[in-house]
Amino acid sequence: MEMTEHYYSKKQTSRLIKREWALEASGKRLVFETASGTFSPKKLDNGTAALLKYMQLPKSGKVLDLGCGNGIIGIVAASGNPRLEVLLSDINRRAVGEAKANIKRNKVPNAKAIQSSLFEKIPKKFDCILSNPPISAGRKTVFAMVAESHKHLLPGGSLQMVARKSKGGKALSEEMARVFGNVEDIGRQSGFHVYKSVRE
Repeated sequence: MEMTEHYYSKKQTSRLIKREWALEASGKRLVFETASGTFSPKKLDNGTAALLKYMQLPKSGKVLDLGCGNGIIGIVAASGNPRLEVLLSDINRRAVGEAKANIKRNKVPNAKAIQSSLFEKIPKKFDCILSNPPISAGRKTVFAMVAESHKHLLPGGSLQMVARKSKGGKALSEEMARVFGNVEDIGRQSGFHVYKSVRE
């Protein structure tokens, strides 16, 4: 029996359909090309919109967009502050290709994208990790993201994740509180909550 292909699959074999749309962020117009077989290819999804609105970025340092999809979160973070060094990562090869193209398209020199299954190819530590996690991939995958993020944060660094409270968000926030010893709900929009935990 053939396995169903998901946006969190490593390699996409579905027919490639590309789209383009733009958003205003940090006083700039950013243009994004998106591809079929990646997360939310037709428009900016509500979860990402909530994270973009409420994310709390350091004034300088290293930021990771974990599970970056087409690169929207990481590119917005990097374009708004040249003192940030932003890494975008995703397991999906097609998504990483789009993220790289979008970094180039929007002329964001302080961002780069790599293909990695969680932190498999990411040895460094960060001041901030941002993620719109693939809740549909299951609790095991999302909880692994929380645990591994804790290991890859510098002291005082934060993990910020967005989820719909009624669809896994409550369990996610409880797991973040368990792993980090703290969690804060820093914003909500369209049923999505942005949760922040700090490595002490």
